[in-house]
Amino acid sequence: MRTVLISGGSFLSRKHRKAVEKTAEMIEVLENAVIVPDSIKAEYGKFLAASSVLLGKKFGKGQAGYVSGWMFDTSRRFIPEREVHSSELPIAPAEYRVEIDIAGSGRLELPGYRLQNGVLLLYITPSYEFMFPRDVLTAGGFDDYAQLSITPLEGGFRGRVDLFLSRSEYAEVTLKGAALEDQIFMEDESGEFTYEFLKEPLLLISHEKLLDPPKLQKALDLISIVSGHGKFRLCLRVGRATEEMEFSVELAGEESRE
Repeated sequence: MRTVLISGGSFLSRKHRKAVEKTAEMIEVLENAVIVPDSIKAEYGKFLAASSVLLGKKFGKGQAGYVSGWMFDTSRRFIPEREVHSSELPIAPAEYRVEIDIAGSGRLELPGYRLQNGVLLLYITPSYEFMFPRDVLTAGGFDDYAQLSITPLEGGFRGRVDLFLSRSEYAEVTLKGAALEDQIFMEDESGEFTYEFLKEPLLLISHEKLLDPPKLQKALDLISIVSGHGKFRLCLRVGRATEEMEFSVELAGEESRE
């Protein structure tokens, strides 16, 4: 399990950054637990964060353009489920959600622990089972027609798009989460793509006053991503025609937290 330290922030966050760095130095990270030198009191639960761009700059034109966020409106909260008093904090497979667009806007739902000083020990376990209601999605009509064939993979899915275009310039496939969508295919001829969810086990060490989608995006070197568990939608567009398919992702083998 890779450990990721997320402690960046303004000068006013210096106290929180020091708490994060001190915690990172004293813990030992195993594949299924975090070990601390002495028994501590913590809360297990889920950390929620959402960010939207308040100030940014537009690059490019039209659909090819994007916004680079400079200032964000962010909300954060930790929802505790139970108290833990131990020197060993278990890491068991648990559902999560990460949705971040290219500008840094998005939302996080991450399981893990909050220490009494506000330090977060959150984790991502890449355990997935993709369940599609069917393996083909079609859109369009006589003039413009697109067919998307889907193959589930261990950590994502593969798509084959067959196009028959006479008026439309291209077809597009997007993956929709709860807060945003990620474009995964936009071409004027038939082709294939592979979309992967986060595939590396991660322990995120941060603070409840610091962690947000833009900081996670930077720490993991992400461009944009929709990943995690729950309900999602694949959207196929060609011309003015749009068709969607809802699918779900669960923990592989119905794993659950003890």
